[in-house]
Amino acid sequence: MTGDVPSAGLLAGRRVVVVGGASGIGLATVRAAARAGAAVAVLDADGDGAARAAAGARAEGAPACAHRVDVTVEAQVAAALDAAATDLGGIDAVLHVAGIMRGQGRDVRDVDADLWAQVIAVNLTGPFLVAKHATRHLTPGAGVLVLVGSKAGVLTGSGSVPYGASKGGLHGLALTLDRQLRPRGIRVHTLCPGDIDTPLMRRSLDEARANGTAADRVAEIAAALGRPEDVASALVLLAAPVSDGVVGTVHTG
Repeated sequence: MTGDVPSAGLLAGRRVVVVGGASGIGLATVRAAARAGAAVAVLDADGDGAARAAAGARAEGAPACAHRVDVTVEAQVAAALDAAATDLGGIDAVLHVAGIMRGQGRDVRDVDADLWAQVIAVNLTGPFLVAKHATRHLTPGAGVLVLVGSKAGVLTGSGSVPYGASKGGLHGLALTLDRQLRPRGIRVHTLCPGDIDTPLMRRSLDEARANGTAADRVAEIAAALGRPEDVASALVLLAAPVSDGVVGTVHTG
């Protein structure tokens, strides 16, 4: 399977929720899931972007819906997942891609508590709330939950103190969820990509430069960015029944 053309039928009959599907890796995942035969629900804080992503999925021939959600607000998360389950007739896989990146290049002495709290709320509390309420809907014996983390905080440090901490925490969350949910027949994975060319990453590089990171270092990172489509392909594969034998953390380039 390539990053551009997922195997036809890989997700045939599967009902997939993409949280954070309006842009970047999430948008690429919505497109890939639709092309692989899934019915897709797009959840995002950007309601208009979610609607556009769902319209794109329908243009690929896939049933698709969209719901606006702030992943830090539990009532919104519960309502959005309930609505997605109603629209799709159930949920087989939840792919949590939503996240923010703040504080790139900032010395720990200059990281204020509000910035820390904001990143932790979106990148760690958000996945917890999604997992909590997704578990009520995921198909026993065939459900899949994938939390998109990062190599930062798992294999290496990050240029952002709160971001690295949040992704390390997300990894621990997924490991713990796997222990609880695998006996119910629900697979849980963390997918940990490297640096990917997304609007989020581009803004982060601009912030790093503004916070004093050397321009040649920023240019080096920018030149080596991976493609969102390649991460989307891995997410589609993990959501598919052919990956039932896969366990634990998955790393991509």
